[in-house]
Amino acid sequence: METFRRQFVYDSVQNLKILQNNLRDTEDFYDSEKREVFRTLHTIKGTAQTLAFDNSSRLAHELETILSAKEIISTEKFSEFFTEGIGLLINSLRQKDFEFPTQFVEKVQRLIPQKLRQFVPVDFPPEIPPKILASLSGIEKIALDSALQNEKSLWCFEVGFDLANFTEKFKELRDNISNSSDIIATFPSKKFNDSGKIGFQILFASSAKKSIIEDIAKTQSAEIMLNISPKIFTEDLQGILSKIIAHGKNLASKFGKTIDFEIAADKIDLPVEKLKSVFNILLHLTRNAIDHAIDKKGVIKINIKFDKNGWHLIFADNGSGVDLEKVKAIAIEKNLISAGEILTEQATLNLIFQSQFSTASEITEISGRGIGLDVVKDTIERLKGTINVKSRNGRGTTFEIFLPEKIQPPMH
Repeated sequence: METFRRQFVYDSVQNLKILQNNLRDTEDFYDSEKREVFRTLHTIKGTAQTLAFDNSSRLAHELETILSAKEIISTEKFSEFFTEGIGLLINSLRQKDFEFPTQFVEKVQRLIPQKLRQFVPVDFPPEIPPKILASLSGIEKIALDSALQNEKSLWCFEVGFDLANFTEKFKELRDNISNSSDIIATFPSKKFNDSGKIGFQILFASSAKKSIIEDIAKTQSAEIMLNISPKIFTEDLQGILSKIIAHGKNLASKFGKTIDFEIAADKIDLPVEKLKSVFNILLHLTRNAIDHAIDKKGVIKINIKFDKNGWHLIFADNGSGVDLEKVKAIAIEKNLISAGEILTEQATLNLIFQSQFSTASEITEISGRGIGLDVVKDTIERLKGTINVKSRNGRGTTFEIFLPEKIQPPMH
C-alpha cells in the first residue's frame, strides 16, 4: 500500500505541475482544457479520499469550486486563486505534517458564495439513491442537474483496482467512459478493502447506447450499480406550460420570491421536437427572470400564437428591467467591446445574448456559471428563428420570439 501511496503522490504532483505550466503559458483555459482539468482534480480528490489524504481531498474540492466560477471572475483573480490552490495541493501531498490552509479556503468562500456548495435542485429523480446525492458537492449536483435536463442516462460503476496497476487501469477506465460520457463524480468504495484492492464508484451521464456502456463495464470488470434512463418527453403544449409554471413557482419560493403566471396560448397539436424546443426556451427564460429580473414579487406573462408562418412567442416579466450601464461595464470587462465604443441602446441590450455573458455578482443554483441567454439564442437560431428583446429600467423585459412553421430538430 505504501508503494501505491508514493506512486499516487508522484503522479498527482506531476499532473498538477503540468496544470501550473499551462496556466502560466496561456493565462486561461479553453473549454476542452477545462474539462480535462476537472477530470484531473476529480481523480486526485477521489483517490485522496480513499488513501486518507483528507487535506488534499478538501483542497482538490476547493480548486473544483474555483474552476466552476471561472466565467464570472476576472482572469487575474482566477489565475491568482487557482495557482495558489495548486501550490497548496502539491504541498498537502508532499508534506505529512501539512497544516490545512484555512485562510485560503476562507478567501475562496468570500469569492464564491456558499449557495453553490448548497445547491439542491427542485426535482432530482427519486430513483437516485440518497447516499449518492449526499456524497455530491454543489458543483457535482449542478453537473448532475444539467445532464438530467439534457435527457442523458445516468450510470454508476463500482470497480476495484489492483495496487500494482492502479494508475494505468484507472486512467483506462476514465478515458473509456469520457469518450462517450461526462463523468460527474468519483467516490471511494470500501467494497474491495478485504481483497487488497482500491475501490471506486464512478457516477457519469451519457447519451450513448446502453450496449456501449455495458460493453465498457464488461471490459473493465466494473459492476453497474445504477442506470436511470432519461424520461421520454410526452407532453402537449398545455402540459409543458403547466410544468414551467410549477417549476417557476417552486424555484421562486426557494429564493424567497413569489411569482404569478399569466398564460395565453393557442391549443394545437405539434410534434415532440417542436414542443421540446419551446419547453427548453421557456425554461431558460423563466429561470433567468426569477434570478435576475424579479426582486420579491412579480408576474411572468407567456403568450403563444400560431399562424400559417409559424410560432409567435412573447415572454415578459414586470421586473427591474435590464441595467444598460451595468451590461456595458461587464461587456468591457470581458473584452466583448472596447471602453470607447459607442453603441445604440438596442445594441447594448443585445449584449446579454453573448456567450459566457452574465450580470450575476455571485454563483447561485441558476446563475453565474456562464450558461445564460446565449443558450436560448443559439437554440432559436438553430431552428431558423429570431429573438428580439425590449427592456426599460424598472419596467420589465420582453422577449419576442418567432419560430418558422417547418422547424428542423436542433443539431447536437
